[in-house]
Amino acid sequence: MQRIINVLALSSFLISATAVGGGVYLYLNKDSLIEKAKSQVMGSITDSLPGALVGGLGGSLVPNPSDLLSSPSEALTEPPQVLPFSPF
Repeated sequence: MQRIINVLALSSFLISATAVGGGVYLYLNKDSLIEKAKSQVMGSITDSLPGALVGGLGGSLVPNPSDLLSSPSEALTEPPQVLPFSPF
C-alpha cells in the first residue's frame, strides 16, 4: 500500500513540476512568442489584402464619388412616391 501512495505522490509531483516549468518557459519567452505570432498574422493579412481591396467584393472598396451623387443637370422626371401612412 505504501508503494502505491509513493507512486501517486511522485506522479503528482511530476505533473506539478511540468506545469510550473511550462509557465516559466512561457514567461521567459513571451516576447519572442508574441513577435512570432504577430509576424504570422501580418503575413497572412498582407497576402490576402490585395485581393480583398480590388476584386474581393466585385470592385473597389472605395466608391467613386461621381457614382454616388447624381449630377445637378439630371432632373427628376416624376415626383418621389410617398409611402402610405401606417399606424403601426
